[in-house]
Amino acid sequence: MWTDLIALVEKNMPSSEDVEQVIEYFKRRAKARLYADENFPRDAIELLREAGARVQTAQHAGLLGHADEDHAAHALRTGQVLLTCDRDYLNERRFPLIHCPAIFVFDFGTGTADEMRQAFRCLATIFAMPQFFDKWCKVDAKRDGWTEYVRHLDGTTSRTRLRLHKGVLQEWV
Repeated sequence: MWTDLIALVEKNMPSSEDVEQVIEYFKRRAKARLYADENFPRDAIELLREAGARVQTAQHAGLLGHADEDHAAHALRTGQVLLTCDRDYLNERRFPLIHCPAIFVFDFGTGTADEMRQAFRCLATIFAMPQFFDKWCKVDAKRDGWTEYVRHLDGTTSRTRLRLHKGVLQEWV
């Protein structure tokens, strides 16, 4: 069942340590840094740039024709979020969370601008809090919602299914 995320947080308030950590991250004033591999459509890159995002491309990085592992290594080394449409990156054996940058795998449907904008809703958190998206996170983004796979500092992992419904962020519980 879908539940408003605000209601979930109100029922399970974060600890004072968690709040302090978030405040420290906000003090960094970081900006989202995105890297689009060669499987990411040019139209999608242009839409992101029109929205004010800084997106480096595989061509600009000199990585055209390189293996997926090279793209992931480049994004991790440079502190960028890897954007792709290649579902191979969701393979945990090939790209384990412990060794990968933040990776967003998009499904744009037929590839219209509207479908791309719908899938990009999952990027709102990156633009608001880029400090949390440097590594250990994979997002499977579709037009109707997204699933986040995250490795936490204590070594545990979690999977969260989210959607934006009528302007309200909701989580599947």
